[in-house]
Amino acid sequence: MISEKREAYPLSWPEGWPRTRPQDQKSNAAWKRTANQYREMLAKELARMGAPSLLISCNVAVNARQQLTPGPEPRDVGVAVFFSRKKVEDFTWQETLELTKVMYPTEGQVDANFRRLAAPYHPDRGGDITMFQAYVTARENAKRWINRAEHQSFDYVIACDTFKEVRLNIAALVISIKAIRALERVGTSAILERAFKGFSALPAATSVEVGAR
Repeated sequence: MISEKREAYPLSWPEGWPRTRPQDQKSNAAWKRTANQYREMLAKELARMGAPSLLISCNVAVNARQQLTPGPEPRDVGVAVFFSRKKVEDFTWQETLELTKVMYPTEGQVDANFRRLAAPYHPDRGGDITMFQAYVTARENAKRWINRAEHQSFDYVIACDTFKEVRLNIAALVISIKAIRALERVGTSAILERAFKGFSALPAATSVEVGAR
């Protein structure tokens, strides 16, 4: 299964990621595939990792056939991939909001139960703020599930401009994702989670202009 793939053109470089000076960029004769082939490989690797969606951003536009347009290398050959990870669904909101007998609640039902159950704990009434916040979180999780919004944002970003060509920078991202998947396979979860903290997308990155092409 391929992740939902979107494009962002021109390049949206993530805030805080260092840049490689043009004179320091490298070539790699061993990587011979085209930019579009590496792009498909990147989508497949992220799908294997369980990413429900991804966004590839670079300074090469996508044509009507959903392919990177061939032509001379852009001035800035950097590539960034924004993605989310598959989340384990948390349905504890059903018990918290007393919605266990309602298979597909509406937002109205969620709000009504929230108001009824959370009111005694409202801080303005001297209630327990911890309990009130638990109801707020449950309401947010319920609405997120109803609207399936959990897959619409990008929590992580990896960017590369180490190489002189867009296709080589995409290839480097493919290899990076493969390395992350290798950590998953050997069960080094602590290392993996620390790595993902480093890939966390800053607010500026998650607000990148996106759209299916």
